[in-house]
Amino acid sequence: MTVVLIVDDHHLIRTGVKNLLEGAFSDLRVEEAESVGTTLTFLQRHGDVDLVLMDFKLPDAMGMNGLTRVKQSHPASPVALISGTEDNEVIGAALASGADGFIPKSADPQILVNAVSLMLQGEIFLPRSFLKTNGAGASSVANPLGQTSLTDRQSEVLSLMRSGLSNKEIARMLDLSESTVKTHVSAILRELGTTSRTKAIAQANALGWTAD
Repeated sequence: MTVVLIVDDHHLIRTGVKNLLEGAFSDLRVEEAESVGTTLTFLQRHGDVDLVLMDFKLPDAMGMNGLTRVKQSHPASPVALISGTEDNEVIGAALASGADGFIPKSADPQILVNAVSLMLQGEIFLPRSFLKTNGAGASSVANPLGQTSLTDRQSEVLSLMRSGLSNKEIARMLDLSESTVKTHVSAILRELGTTSRTKAIAQANALGWTAD
């Protein structure tokens, strides 16, 4: 069973996240910790988990300090920060410190569910605002928008990809040749920083991407 550890000093937050994720995933269990110290104790006793969701501000750690302590002690456990700030410098510092994701507290519950799903696949989740400003930053970062916006036609193709249509079906619906659709799909994958059609769709879904 997949195990996610939620680290927050507010019981209400931990319970809310636990109920949300366990309700969204049938094979996922959420464990709880209220500080970096209790997180390290849990990991020492029970071993690595599939994902740690850690509040940016904790009683015994602030910002990157808690992230660094957990990553140094248990590098096999991915750690994502949950924060009330969406400051690009803070997000960049989190990435540089080894964060496997950064989730704003302003995100909708479904965005959190999608982000967790993405990170459990080994991807890095970042706020859309950061990606629009900074681009992918690294090939492993989930980048639903890339450094520039998709064209209107690419947006249409991506929307149909997300609906599960094949290239042939997209071509028929948009009155395009299949080779033209393949060209658009290749451009979309480059824009999203991936070579996988499935990952591109997952990345777009994770941020609730819609054409601007």
